[in-house]
Amino acid sequence: MIPPPVSEWPGAEIAEGVAFQGDGSVTLEAGESGLPVLAFWRPVLFEEDTRRPVAGRMDCKVVAVDGIFSEEDFDPDARHEAVADTRESQGFLDQDRLRDYSDTLRQLDILGRRIADDDRPSQMFVLTYLLVRDGERMIDIRRNCTFIHGKGISRPDVLPYVYRYTKISFNFEPGAGEAG
Repeated sequence: MIPPPVSEWPGAEIAEGVAFQGDGSVTLEAGESGLPVLAFWRPVLFEEDTRRPVAGRMDCKVVAVDGIFSEEDFDPDARHEAVADTRESQGFLDQDRLRDYSDTLRQLDILGRRIADDDRPSQMFVLTYLLVRDGERMIDIRRNCTFIHGKGISRPDVLPYVYRYTKISFNFEPGAGEAG
């Protein structure tokens, strides 16, 4: 199925000049920290090109923090390491890391799964750390997408669904902001 044009997707601004859009349901929630959190969900058919697609659901939470740039904080790997042990104790198993780093934008995608039990179905996840430098300003964006599915599939390739059905866009050119 081909999603509608991005211009028709619902969405909202998550930080000044930064918008999240999704081809599905997008709602604004109050986060525990007081920051606004965008929630997104949509049904997903895994193995869409086969005769027997396996149904599932994609749930995402997106939040952004606007702050002052510091080289030390501009490190997605360090940010993930700070929470990795807690996530592992909650049953999240990291399986792969994909990086796209430049001087003004650093993105780390953590792909993995959460161990299923009697109370919880099988889950895959993509946790994205997106740090954007705009002069002396830094925007820290987190996108956490979980894919819930039945036992009919063992290990779907979920990252393409994140990029197919969600979009983060900027109303500025990263790095072009005024340096103090």
